[in-house]
Amino acid sequence: MIDKVHENKLQILGKLAATLTHEIKNPLSVLKLNLDYLKLGKDNYDAETNECIESSIEAADLINQLVYNTLEFSKKNEDSFSYCDLNSIVKKSLKIMKGHVKTKAISLQLELSDDLTHITGNEINLVQVFINIISNSIEASNKGSKIIIRTYSNLNNVCAEVIDEGKGINKNEIEKIFDEFYTKKNKGTGLGLSICKTILNKHNAKFSITNNKVKGTKVKIEFSNNI
Repeated sequence: MIDKVHENKLQILGKLAATLTHEIKNPLSVLKLNLDYLKLGKDNYDAETNECIESSIEAADLINQLVYNTLEFSKKNEDSFSYCDLNSIVKKSLKIMKGHVKTKAISLQLELSDDLTHITGNEINLVQVFINIISNSIEASNKGSKIIIRTYSNLNNVCAEVIDEGKGINKNEIEKIFDEFYTKKNKGTGLGLSICKTILNKHNAKFSITNNKVKGTKVKIEFSNNI
């Protein structure tokens, strides 16, 4: 019965993905053209405005690439993997999320190891994962609180952690947060963490979310070098 329900959900998502691809493509093209036009006048703007334009263009490019991979768990084809730098993926995600970080006055504490080996994966999909995770941490955090983003090696594996000081997750909800369409947000789709988990499964990566002892949550991703 559960498998049948899951199959029905995937069929719905497949149709939704096709619709989204068509409907998003045109307004996204207009958005990208307008951003490129604004970039032409970069000499008239201050450094912060130019940085916002650049990060918006990168976000639009990311959406353009992701729109054809919408709802990852409904895809059946294999993704293209190559060697990736985890620190670079984290930095690209943060650059796109910079406006969100500033709006909440979040203090970012980066602890990125200089001794990481490269991982094998799809960089675009992994940027999507970190954007989702960081966005969740920002939304769960109070204004002016701190988020720690850490990368490190653990034996032969490469790890990343995102630790926030938010309200944490109810212990009764921990098992449900990876389910499709499960959300406690008023405007949430309940797809973000499910997509993250599916992408990370394809990367043979362990993915866990736990509550911190004091407050907030810790998201941990562990990439195996034996893909």
